[in-house]
Amino acid sequence: MRTRVLVAAGLALLVAALVVVVVQVREPDGPRRSALPDGMTTFADQSRIQRQTRTAYVRLLRPSDRPMTITRAAFSSPRFGTVRWRGQETFTRETDLTFDVPLGRCGDGGDITVSLTYTIGDGDPRTSRTTTRDRYGAVAAMLDRDCAQRVLAQAARLSLGTVRVRGTGRQAVLVLPVTFTPTGRRSDVSFGGFESTVLFDVTGGSPTPDQRPQRLDPQEPLSVALRLAPARCDAHALAEDKVGTLIGVRVVAPDVADRTSFYLPIGAERRAQLHRFYAAACGL
Repeated sequence: MRTRVLVAAGLALLVAALVVVVVQVREPDGPRRSALPDGMTTFADQSRIQRQTRTAYVRLLRPSDRPMTITRAAFSSPRFGTVRWRGQETFTRETDLTFDVPLGRCGDGGDITVSLTYTIGDGDPRTSRTTTRDRYGAVAAMLDRDCAQRVLAQAARLSLGTVRVRGTGRQAVLVLPVTFTPTGRRSDVSFGGFESTVLFDVTGGSPTPDQRPQRLDPQEPLSVALRLAPARCDAHALAEDKVGTLIGVRVVAPDVADRTSFYLPIGAERRAQLHRFYAAACGL
């Protein structure tokens, strides 16, 4: 009996010692969780000059001159997962945190859950989470384009031919062959035509969204010609162009939102050819 008591007492001392050790090596508490600072608001957007990229931003606005330092941020959405931002950004009333949006999934909306770790002045670190509104729908539009491109890729492989120019001057037309080669994986996807831009009109009988969509046959390739002519001749518009060569490819399918397109992947070389064609046709 005495032996059992001694053993139990020894075990109790050992457990107590382990508790002390655990207490001594316990990590310090992390940043305090709190609501956003009073009056602080956020919104998400993508600027026009970034439309050829996947860069978006979350703008932070606050009515205070006390410096706020962001040390970590995370941007999350059911449509693209989570992107983590690390760095150090100190500001008073306004700043933008930029990030590259991963390829998105089909779905609705573009609002983003934003988690921030920060300090205000010399205060202790805090962490806050908020739902950030996609103010002008630019993030949702990007994700919808991703959805359209993913769905089309399930039905067909898109390939582009060689750029040709027919005619001269204001009568000139740029022609780009486009082929949809079926994958055989889907039979419910249709090509809804090409969309005009601020620089170029789709012309010459090329498929446009106001025509009946062409179903992508799971067995037979579909070949069409994209014909473009200058929408207007404007040297200033050409010199500062950001979106004039972003030609929409309309996709019609059950899991794609109405009137949704993605940008025809023409690449840098063809983009330069389009700009040169515009200048030559307009005599610029």
